[in-house]
Amino acid sequence: MARIVVAQISDPHIPGPGDALFAGSDPVGNLTLALRHASRRTNSIVITGDCVARSGTDNEYEGLAIILKSVGIDVSLCAGNHDDSLKMQRIFSLPSCNGRLDYVVPQVVGNLVVLDTSRAGREDGSLDVAQLQWLDDVLSDGKPALIAMHHPCFRVGGPTLDNVRLDNASISGLSEVVARHKVLGVVSGHAHMTISAPFGGTTAYICPSVAYEFSINGRDLNYRPGLPQYMEYSWGEDGSAFMARVVTVAPDESHLLMEHF
Repeated sequence: MARIVVAQISDPHIPGPGDALFAGSDPVGNLTLALRHASRRTNSIVITGDCVARSGTDNEYEGLAIILKSVGIDVSLCAGNHDDSLKMQRIFSLPSCNGRLDYVVPQVVGNLVVLDTSRAGREDGSLDVAQLQWLDDVLSDGKPALIAMHHPCFRVGGPTLDNVRLDNASISGLSEVVARHKVLGVVSGHAHMTISAPFGGTTAYICPSVAYEFSINGRDLNYRPGLPQYMEYSWGEDGSAFMARVVTVAPDESHLLMEHF
């Protein structure tokens, strides 16, 4: 039986042409490798926010556009705290609802539902009442759904990251909506690490950054270059047998390391 496969790439932090992220990092190379690899294995690809390095400038989005054009594949985009949601909608001709980057990407079986948790000038995330009502309506068709957004909806441990996740009211509202419907998983990024936890009767996943990792020292976050990694989610033709795994792409793409959980 054929399976539906969706790839999640997160937090590429692409700088603008002529700019750099930090010494030793290769965000452009890592994202390019991950996109090319995922495109050969999946039905759909979503990048869950922090698409660009710092503040969503035109120059940064030009850098992202160059990469997407070079790989020549369709990619869905979420907005993160380093992004400008309205600018993304305009530059990449993305669909939206009520001004937010909320939209549905139909799959062969089920839907990929993209939610905009970004808020201008803030690092933490939020979903308003209108967004939660829209999500409830979208999920009411009974089709299996994978929900993708930038900010995590559960605690990951430690105040440094927990203070910039989805806010408590949004977590509570989202959990109530998810619990009423056939949601395969809720996937996010932002934390630059791989974690999963129960949520609203399903499982929530955090995808590692394709650009760099965090090393936590007390309340301090240290950056270190990471490998080109992404998450791969798949399910059967009837929406059953959902699976998630981390895919790490070797620099020469000659072999694949897989971690099942």
